[in-house]
Amino acid sequence: MIAHTIRNRKSHTGWGQPRWIGTFVALALIGALTPAPAWGQAWPASRGAFYAKVARSDIRASDQFTFDGRRSDFIDGVAGNAFVDQSYHLYTEWGLLDNLTVVLSAPFKQLAVHDLAFRYETAAIGSVSIGLRFGLFPLLGIRPSAIAMAMNLGATVPTGYTRNLTPSAGAGQVDAHALIGIGLSFWPTAAYVQAAGGYRYRSSYYGLSKAVACTAGVDLFCIRDTRPAFGDEWLFQAEAGLTLLSGTFFVQALGQGVWSVETPRIGFTALNPIPTHQRYFKAGAGLTVYPFKLTRAFRFENVGFGVQAFLTPYGRNTIDSQDFFFGIDFRGDFLR
Repeated sequence: MIAHTIRNRKSHTGWGQPRWIGTFVALALIGALTPAPAWGQAWPASRGAFYAKVARSDIRASDQFTFDGRRSDFIDGVAGNAFVDQSYHLYTEWGLLDNLTVVLSAPFKQLAVHDLAFRYETAAIGSVSIGLRFGLFPLLGIRPSAIAMAMNLGATVPTGYTRNLTPSAGAGQVDAHALIGIGLSFWPTAAYVQAAGGYRYRSSYYGLSKAVACTAGVDLFCIRDTRPAFGDEWLFQAEAGLTLLSGTFFVQALGQGVWSVETPRIGFTALNPIPTHQRYFKAGAGLTVYPFKLTRAFRFENVGFGVQAFLTPYGRNTIDSQDFFFGIDFRGDFLR
């Protein structure tokens, strides 16, 4: 289901010990709900373990990075936040086997862009990300230690949304990615660091999205269905995490980047900000509070309430946004 609305702007009110590692990995996954996909983790979940998070994003931008890296107005002449993303995000993972984790994320996109006259709104299920994570050391016969390494494979798949209405809920084509994550546990200190790097293939297959009959330049909500050639990208991610007060508080330092294989040369359309080629780095921090345990309820071990915040210190052909995520997460074990 997809809904698009245009309003006159005047109406705008506008994660050593195996079990300990598994626990921390589950906590580390709150980094998954950034604007980009969950690109990699170093530790698969243990068999039967599950993690789920629901979050609300609040992403705003009044500026953009041009294709040559300069900052400029998101839309010329528009003061304040011309782009707003207040979407809902679901992230889950399940330890299918001791060394194989299934990952799924899905957003319900709520986007708004406004120019000098109109506010353009979209509400739709965006592209779903499906992935597998498996540890590399067990496959190589290396015994568990404080260091871990995992392969992350996945695909991002449209859900049938309309790609030529602005702003679109997604790019409209299928992507695939592969990343290797490596992590270090500081057990018995409740801390870890990890980093991941890999590649995203952006295909030209648009069969899982659709286009409606409209005329760009005449119908205000309409953009040309050009099916652009999206550029492949190198992906990078790093994070550090620490628990405090017997697991009551979990704090993170986070960073992630996207580097288009091809140099950005043409700017994106501000009313539909999905760049074909982009480069950016985001830096952020997170805090999650676990005020109580649910050891007897629904097989949950714990429930947490968290917030993450990101800035975009560098970019080319991308929005210059401030990103906030407010969420609740659950973790537990189906085999308990």
